[in-house]
Amino acid sequence: MNQITALAESEVKQFVDDWYQKLDLHVPVSEVLSLLIGENLEMQLPETTLHGLDEFKTWYDGIIHTFFDEVHTLQTLDITTTRDRAEVQLVVRWEASRWNAPAPKSEKLAFDAAQRWVVTRSPTTQQPAIVTYIVDSLTPLPGFPNL
Repeated sequence: MNQITALAESEVKQFVDDWYQKLDLHVPVSEVLSLLIGENLEMQLPETTLHGLDEFKTWYDGIIHTFFDEVHTLQTLDITTTRDRAEVQLVVRWEASRWNAPAPKSEKLAFDAAQRWVVTRSPTTQQPAIVTYIVDSLTPLPGFPNL
């Protein structure tokens, strides 16, 4: 019988860094899906709430075809671990560009996003994976437009 190893704070920190790096690079969706807990996934985003991997795939495809030059920079990170999960509170600065056709130029965006996550071990990979992902606020930086 396999024993589940508790999540270490350093492991969760690395996981958060990896998540944002993958988003910045627009990696194939298959690389991002391995960081999520299947059909129990819930993501509360400013524009919608996603449940499960199929809804995530549709959302991700839209995001990588809307935004470019993305950079996520962690501003604050607080991790609380228990035996079987980690609760993560963070603020990430998200900078991106988007082009709304037929505008003659793209526009730059910059936000601070306050988020709460619940991370557990994936039953298939034993690696950290997101179960719950909540964006509590998405605040545009001064001089930048809203979404």
